[in-house]
Amino acid sequence: MSVSPSISLPLARLLLIASIPLASACGETFQEALAHGEQAGSETEGDDDDDDDDGDDQRPGINTSTSGGEPDPEDSLSGSDLDSSTGEPAGSTTGADVDAPPEIMQAEVQGSHAPEPINVAGPVVLSVIALDDKVIDRVDFFVDDKHVASVTDNDYGLYSHTIAIDHQDDAGEFEFHAVAVDNAGQSTASNTVAWTVELPESGTAVVYEPNEPFPGEHIFWEDAAVGPTGEYYVVGFRIKDGVTTLLSERRGLAGSLIDDAWIAETEGRFGVAVAFMGPTPIVLARDVDGSSWINRYTSNGSTMYQYSQDDVEWRDLAATDELVYVVGNTGKLADVGDSSARVWAMTPTLTPYWVRTETAGGEKNVARAVAVADGRVFAVGLVTNANSIGFGSVWAYATDDGAPLWDYTFTAENADLSDVTVLPDGLRCAGFREVDGGQRMTVYRLQAEDGAVVPINAVEQTNDVELAYAIASSSHGEYVVAGTGCNDGECFAQGRRYAGNSKKWIADYGLKSQASRIVAAKSLPYGYVALLGQHDVNYGNGDQASSWLRVIHP
Repeated sequence: MSVSPSISLPLARLLLIASIPLASACGETFQEALAHGEQAGSETEGDDDDDDDDGDDQRPGINTSTSGGEPDPEDSLSGSDLDSSTGEPAGSTTGADVDAPPEIMQAEVQGSHAPEPINVAGPVVLSVIALDDKVIDRVDFFVDDKHVASVTDNDYGLYSHTIAIDHQDDAGEFEFHAVAVDNAGQSTASNTVAWTVELPESGTAVVYEPNEPFPGEHIFWEDAAVGPTGEYYVVGFRIKDGVTTLLSERRGLAGSLIDDAWIAETEGRFGVAVAFMGPTPIVLARDVDGSSWINRYTSNGSTMYQYSQDDVEWRDLAATDELVYVVGNTGKLADVGDSSARVWAMTPTLTPYWVRTETAGGEKNVARAVAVADGRVFAVGLVTNANSIGFGSVWAYATDDGAPLWDYTFTAENADLSDVTVLPDGLRCAGFREVDGGQRMTVYRLQAEDGAVVPINAVEQTNDVELAYAIASSSHGEYVVAGTGCNDGECFAQGRRYAGNSKKWIADYGLKSQASRIVAAKSLPYGYVALLGQHDVNYGNGDQASSWLRVIHP
């Protein structure tokens, strides 16, 4: 069956595995497949010039013999019918001497021998049916005559290999064919299937879901996470008539609303962050009096575990299968008193496991965001000196016991870091600093080798007002920086894609207002990035604030 060029099916398949780290999305990336011929799943690397095999340890093919069943005694041959030298029927050829080459058929891309152009990022399945009268040794897959995989596993003769389309460089016209090789080294090539990848312009929104409040109502979404089924879980708060109420929403694969209160609305509480531990969502929140709490839920919103703590301000969380990591600061609110940056690790039942506090640098330290990768926890935020001058700072710890690994404070004054993501070439930390009465977006790159931290200032914009609130990895080592930019009192929610230090594009999202911004950016499989934005508007019948969710194309 061919895949429609519409968004729904490929995007659904994309989001169904959104809990898998980007680097381990279904199959290798398209360019990796062409360049390196790497295998996926039960596939094995193979040299397409090597057709020899000793036949050991071969799995039986779909046809292991040309005959079957028990022999009929009436069909037995008498001694006079046998060749005295071989014991075989006289004048016949033995079955062992007959070994036909394999058959291969139904070469398809996305289930079709004439596939429609592929215009969304996601998995692309190449498949053939291969049969043999003895044993199929392997099926070699080729794209544009380049070997991309050798497949041994099959489902009743169906052999398949999946590659990932996740970048604009993957667009173009291609040809696929396969070669079946039996255990005698005989091979048969399939027919060739032509297929095309036509991706939209990078940054195109494939999901756009606004949240329109009532006049006089201010709704702020603060964070979003994608569960293992592909549904979005959004948390935030509403302010109306002076009352703050925690809000949560559960949205479908294309962002459409499923439930606007999947956990109970709670007055006097802000929704701060959300993440997943396996199939269960975890929500971080703060009460208006400054105390914080964390709750792990079932998918239907029922509480599993809960933990709260006074005199702390929790700001962000991340989760692995073993532990939950929370960052923030001591003190009820960092902007009204002294504070120290702090990182908490909790068990799956939300029992505190280890805590690390950072006091060096001054009287006001804050950890604002957290990322976990390769056995390390990274926290970013702010430290101040005795003169109340702020500096962006990064801390790294071991995930299992919280052992400090390294820390680094940047030298730029009046700076703050808002978010962090992990890329193959190191960390990217996004934030802003004050310069000459304006604010400048900054993005730093950090590498740590043998305990030595190497900073590289990757990006610094120079407009009057540009702030980075969020950053998310994309694909091929690229990343998206999100925040706001202002001009003559009007602000724009902005997203920027970078490759290394080079800006690839900039796009404005949402309505213009004095408080239009992107507050969260989340990496999704196949290069997609989810952006959560806010803006204030006035329709002439009372000020109000709204939020929106966008998923942008690689």
